[in-house]
Amino acid sequence: MKFKYPYEISSSLEFGNIPNISFWLNVDTSSGLVPFFFLFDTGADVSSLPVSAAQKLAIDLDQCPQIPMSGYEGTTISVYKSKIKINFNKKPLTIPCVFHPNDNVPILMGRAGILDRFNILMDGKSKEITFEEI
Repeated sequence: MKFKYPYEISSSLEFGNIPNISFWLNVDTSSGLVPFFFLFDTGADVSSLPVSAAQKLAIDLDQCPQIPMSGYEGTTISVYKSKIKINFNKKPLTIPCVFHPNDNVPILMGRAGILDRFNILMDGKSKEITFEEI
């Protein structure tokens, strides 16, 4: 199965036009599907969402182990380790994730649970990304 998402372009005063890969995905909860806007981040180890999203997903963070996690800037924060079930092009996938305390950080889709399931082609000419199930 192959599916494609177009790049989005954001403008930066410092760097000009920058392509982004982002998409709405439904996350499965005990009370139904909840849509979230994910930014695909090939530099992120694992998908991450703010703690406030755990409440929307009915995930009890008291039941999740807390682990330290470092970002590219070198700081370490405490996050909650968990899993979410996403509908990726109508295909249900359970992927690892963490919940962090910062609501100002975009929801990221990281490599864990994705790169081992898909071949990914980022086509700069057509400005789209293709996910092909392995």
